[in-house]
Amino acid sequence: MKLEPLELEGFLNLLKPPGMTSHDVVAKARRLLKEKRIGHLGTLDPDAAGVLPIAVGQATRLVELVGGVNKAYRAQLRLGATTDSQDASGRIVDIRAVPRVSLDEWEKTLQMFRGEIWQIPPMVSAVSVGGKRLYEYARQGIEVERSARPVSISRIGIVNYDPARPEEIILDVECSAGTYIRTLCHDIGQRLGCGAHMGWLIRTRSGRFSLRESVAMETLAEGLPREHLVSPYEALAHLPALEIGENRLSALSQGLAQYLRGDGWSEGQWIRMHRQQKLLAVGQAFQKDGQWLCQPRKVFNRLETRSK
Repeated sequence: MKLEPLELEGFLNLLKPPGMTSHDVVAKARRLLKEKRIGHLGTLDPDAAGVLPIAVGQATRLVELVGGVNKAYRAQLRLGATTDSQDASGRIVDIRAVPRVSLDEWEKTLQMFRGEIWQIPPMVSAVSVGGKRLYEYARQGIEVERSARPVSISRIGIVNYDPARPEEIILDVECSAGTYIRTLCHDIGQRLGCGAHMGWLIRTRSGRFSLRESVAMETLAEGLPREHLVSPYEALAHLPALEIGENRLSALSQGLAQYLRGDGWSEGQWIRMHRQQKLLAVGQAFQKDGQWLCQPRKVFNRLETRSK
């Protein structure tokens, strides 16, 4: 068996500018790269900036396995004003005096938001209720009941605090996918009793993709910077790997399960199936007759029989 060369594919760590939706970024990348198969890993609000990884080519089939990872943000928290969108773009619905809060009191307050917490998705989010996105209801001036959802905050701390301007705090947050930073800001304001909303927001990390290594959109006008393209094999580094021998390539191309060594597997566990660190497929572990196997779910490389 031999491996046919793959088309250009992988993950690109883009720096999203404020003023563009995530959809706008994808549409522009498609035009610049002349590639229809492009998707993003995790939406960023139009006013937000920062890390927005995109998948290129067949890598779009892996978005669900790469996208659901922890994120990191730097955000401005504005105390004293509550808005209907929970950020600076919304309409102010309540104004209250900002209390003097010492750093010790801040630490006690932020401690309440560490670990697993519950959030009610904001009305401007893309969560579906009754077959419609919440932001669609919000555009019509309709507020609907939403259920709280669990999220996890692994780290939250103050980056900048000026006693002369107690109404503005800069926070660093590390959290699980699905966490709404605007809602976090809103809830902190409610806890302090003065109300709050999010000012600006920068995503500094999404999984393995960091702000320091991100690529500006303007760079794409000159073509895809290959040195910044992360291979599918690397992007799935959080998954265990199974190397496929040359004598098993034919079986893999037919979607046949491959045997796994050892017993440290779990039912449904995702696994990278590769040949010399080139991703051939992703599969899931299952047990049969006391033996662990890996069933291919998505096969990427074209495999052809070696001519005799």
